[in-house]
Amino acid sequence: MRTKFSVKNLLKLPQLLLALATALLILFFGQVSTFGQVQSNVNVDFAAPQSIKSVSGILHGIDPSNPPDSTIKPLQFKLWRAGRVDTYDRVVNSGAEFQLIVSDLWGYGANPNGWPYQNYPAWEAFVRQLAQQNKGKKIVWDVWNEPDWANPFWAGTREQFFETYKRAYQILRQELGPEAIIGGPSIAIYSKDYLVAFLEYCKANKLEVNFLSWHELNDDNILFVDDHLIEARRNFIQSPAYASLKIKKLYVNEIVGEVGQYRPGDILGYFYNLERGQADGACRACWGSLGPNKVSNCFNNTLAGMVTPNSFQPRAAWWANKAYADGASSRVRSQSSSERVVALASKSNSSGKAQVLLGYFDRNNSSSIRLNLTLANLKQLNVAQNGKIHLKLEKIPNDQEAAVQKMVILKEENVSIGNGTLKYVIPNFGLHEAYVLTIG
Repeated sequence: MRTKFSVKNLLKLPQLLLALATALLILFFGQVSTFGQVQSNVNVDFAAPQSIKSVSGILHGIDPSNPPDSTIKPLQFKLWRAGRVDTYDRVVNSGAEFQLIVSDLWGYGANPNGWPYQNYPAWEAFVRQLAQQNKGKKIVWDVWNEPDWANPFWAGTREQFFETYKRAYQILRQELGPEAIIGGPSIAIYSKDYLVAFLEYCKANKLEVNFLSWHELNDDNILFVDDHLIEARRNFIQSPAYASLKIKKLYVNEIVGEVGQYRPGDILGYFYNLERGQADGACRACWGSLGPNKVSNCFNNTLAGMVTPNSFQPRAAWWANKAYADGASSRVRSQSSSERVVALASKSNSSGKAQVLLGYFDRNNSSSIRLNLTLANLKQLNVAQNGKIHLKLEKIPNDQEAAVQKMVILKEENVSIGNGTLKYVIPNFGLHEAYVLTIG
């Protein structure tokens, strides 16, 4: 059958194509393009508190004296993953939980004793001595780092790692008793199959896994972080089949990849999806510095690259982590029309003022967007004077390794809140940037 087109039909064709393109844009990106600029909508409800756990944490990044405590305290780390014991006091005094990577102290490959599976008696003696030297300390024992990553962290088979975990677990339990927190496997990439095999082995050998851990380091897969947590909680913590393992927590004990390490928008994308997946803790990973002459940010006392070497000046990543920590204790509900634009809103930051922390990530998206922000139930904040509130918009620029002495103030104004709902627009929200809107 042939279709007959009239002139009127042809005149409608451009409008139909535009409507189709708009619908596809909304379907895939949750964003609408108006007059050439992509738009996203964010709604915040200050009358809807949310119960979350702060996912502020870090891997390595310090020695016993540097960087100064003034750079650490504002970040309010909750979990600190370390490969040395001499930083224990600093970590605990900062308020963070101390997670010790046993394999970092043993060594990888270059250890004279070789890999644990080449000399199990030496491995057991090492673990026993380490446990005896650290009795009385509140340590979370992470047996091995990334046993699924052949170079440089594991040269053996998966089954040989399972045996290595078993022997370490048994020694730690003997020396430290039933209250010791021991877990893993701290694999480099989330894998349900690997976790199932590990947990089935532990169940068969009557071992506990007090925390289950893996790493999320692919900056192109930030949107899957919450899915992995939800799946792991449902299949492992909530499953009666694994009750004997006494899994209490899910730790994503390395987050943020090498590309995203300095990008504030990407960092907030990780935080948002970790909260959404109800992670019990997370640690910022450490990578090499930029440029041809790379230096490890793990061991140069830069808080995994968040401050500059030697002078310890804050970078954009530091400000993103600080702004997150400021509001984590009083989270309220926020919704975004795009998964790649995240909002972390709070009733009270460190200054007692409400804030909305915003990030935009994903390199495949538009270089900038127009963000339409709706703030509901502002009267719940009790900060209005004569029917007006003070708004301050600051930007955390994507300045990579450059020092950022302070956030960039873009706008300050007093506005009427009327019935308690306010519309606010950020016209050119740059990719990988973050913004902080303070209300008070």
